[in-house]
Amino acid sequence: MVGIRRQVRPAPDYRTGPITSAARWIGPAVTGIVTIVLLATYPSLPDEVPTHFNGVGEADSFGPRWSVLILAAIFTVIGALFPYLARKPQLFNLPVRVTEDNAQALYREGETMLVFMGVGLSLLYAGIGLAAHEIGGGIVLATGFTVMMGAVLIGLIRIFRVSARSER
Repeated sequence: MVGIRRQVRPAPDYRTGPITSAARWIGPAVTGIVTIVLLATYPSLPDEVPTHFNGVGEADSFGPRWSVLILAAIFTVIGALFPYLARKPQLFNLPVRVTEDNAQALYREGETMLVFMGVGLSLLYAGIGLAAHEIGGGIVLATGFTVMMGAVLIGLIRIFRVSARSER
């Protein structure tokens, strides 16, 4: 069996930007608030809650009220995991070669991408929480999806640009 050789990467020593630093707390804060509200209002939720949404943010599948508890557990764990992992950019599986010359710039871009993916995910969760309360939530769902996909797209573009600059 052929072993996989793990690349030893330099330790991170870059400075996180102020917007990313602020956004790092937005995702977990929104996630925490949504979880607290869902747990506090659980008895007043309808017997059936939305479990799936179509492309325009409308509920198109429903399930039992207790499914909100599973959702809250999953999103709370993921909401805590994203900011934690964002602080470990040397572990990222980046789509480009990491070198001594480009590592810090790639780490910073990877961290920013992960932090904003976490913000988008927390907004998705908030939209689901609103929908569970029959308040709507479609616009919040759409915003969360847009932020998440935008973070991935912009992050990958920036990562490839850093790589291209370092190859010159």
